[in-house]
Parts: sequence; structure tokens; C-alpha cells
Amino acid sequence: MSRIHEALKRAEEAGPSAWRPSEPTPLGIVGAGGVAGAHRILSSPIRAEMPMAGRCLGLEELRHRCIKPGWKLNPDYDVFSTKQSSALCAEQFRTLRSRLDRLRKKSAIRTLLVTSTLPGEGKTFVALNLALAIARQHEKRALLIDADLRASRLHVRLGAPSAPGLSDYLSGHADEFSILQADPKVELFLVPAGRPAPNPSELLANGMLKGFIDKIGPIFDWVIVDAPPVLAVADARIIAEFCDGIMVVVRAGQAGRDLVKTTLQEFRGNNLLGVVLNGSDQDASCASYSYYAGFELDRK
Repeated sequence: MSRIHEALKRAEEAGPSAWRPSEPTPLGIVGAGGVAGAHRILSSPIRAEMPMAGRCLGLEELRHRCIKPGWKLNPDYDVFSTKQSSALCAEQFRTLRSRLDRLRKKSAIRTLLVTSTLPGEGKTFVALNLALAIARQHEKRALLIDADLRASRLHVRLGAPSAPGLSDYLSGHADEFSILQADPKVELFLVPAGRPAPNPSELLANGMLKGFIDKIGPIFDWVIVDAPPVLAVADARIIAEFCDGIMVVVRAGQAGRDLVKTTLQEFRGNNLLGVVLNGSDQDASCASYSYYAGFELDRK
């Protein structure tokens, strides 16, 4: 834990810096030289109302019109469950949440893309528990978007319906309210992936996801987007163009150094915040994250 605090603190003090993938450094958060065409996003959410479809939409109306299916969160994927082995993991996600909050005081960040180098590296686990950590804060709201239209997992882990969802909205078969789900217990909202689509990349690039985030995003403190692996398909690179920050999850022993460098190169010109190395064995009770020029967390 001490390494995590020291690494992230050094990164915060240093601020954004030029990023060179050939020179990885053990920092908690690595600056990527700023955001190309930086989005002008408020550092705090709009609490009362927001413009939408020619009028103002309040949070209470959003709550009233969105879906409340009653999730059954799988405790195996929830580090905030009552399982004793999750205590350290939960604390480190709180640390990550806190450091991200402090980082965005220096750089306007609300929409965070979470991706990986290859499939099976834990990106969905990180996205889910970071969103849970945010939603469990007092008066904080998180929106979790499953943009992995090819291999969606978030609805399974949350015990939520998979459709209607993002693919239905992007293809014009659903509106904003019918794809938004809410957890009545904490301030967590979900957009599931939706029904299988034959053309995920084209749907993600058609401008509707950006428009959805622009309209809905200001209601939330954070919008966490779970995106497909970078080296598998082009989807993450498409989504990155309208996200404020990027976090890459890499599983220890799975993606080699060269593959990680290739992944980071794909985000040149974007705001790369850090890399999570998943699966190092520093703690037997909670498979830990270490860091490769990035964040350090615990769990799978």
C-alpha cells in the first residue's frame, strides 16, 4: 500500500508530462502530454438540471424514467462485499478513486475509458469496482457504460439485464432512458452492452455514443467506459477520441513488454492516465496489482 500512495503522490505533484512509451517509469499516474483537442468538461457534475432534446432534464426525472431492474451483484467480483479477503482490495480502489479525484483538479477529467492490451486481463473488474468505489461516496454518482459490444460482461457481474442497451441505442432502436439502469442502493447507473450487433466498430463511430455522453455525462461525477481490448479490435481507439482519460489494464505474465508498448502507442495524442498491472502475487489472499508506469491495486 505504501508504494501505491508514494507513486500516485509523485504523479500528482509532477502533473502532466511528456509521455514516451520507450521510457516506462514506476509512477502512479503517467501524464500523456495532455488531451488532443481537449474536451471542455466541468470538474463537478451539474446537480440540478441539464439541457437535453431542447429542454432541461433533472436528476430526479432521470431516476424516474430510467430502468430499475433490481441487480444481483456477484460477490466474487465485488471487492466491497462482506468477504474479509476483499478488505485490502476495497481500500486500494478507494485510494485509486481518491487519487483520480485529486488528479482532475489539475486536468478536466470526467469520462474515463478502461481497456486492456489483450482479452482476459481484468479490465471489466477494474471498471466495475472503480465505479462502485465512486458510487459509495457521499453525494457522488457514477455511470458505468459497457462499450464492449463483442464480449460484454458487466451485466453478468452486476446481475443486470443485458438489453436494451448501448447497441440498441446506437442503432436507433432505443432511447436514452430505456437503456439506463439504476441501483436503488448506491448512486450507480449502468448502460449495458445491449443485443449482439454485426457491426460494433461502425456503431461506436457513428457519433451517437459521443452525443449520449455529452448529454448524460454532466449529471455524473464520473463516467466509466469499459471498452474492448486494444490489440483485438479498433473499438477502444474509436471511443478514446471522446473520453477525457484512459486507463489500460495489463495482466502479469500475459502481455509482454512489447505488446504493452504497442498498446500505449495507440493512445498517443490521448490523455493516458496510467497502466494497471493485474495478477502479480504480492498478496496470497488477494491477487494483487503492481504497476508498470501506472496504478497499483489489489485483486484479480
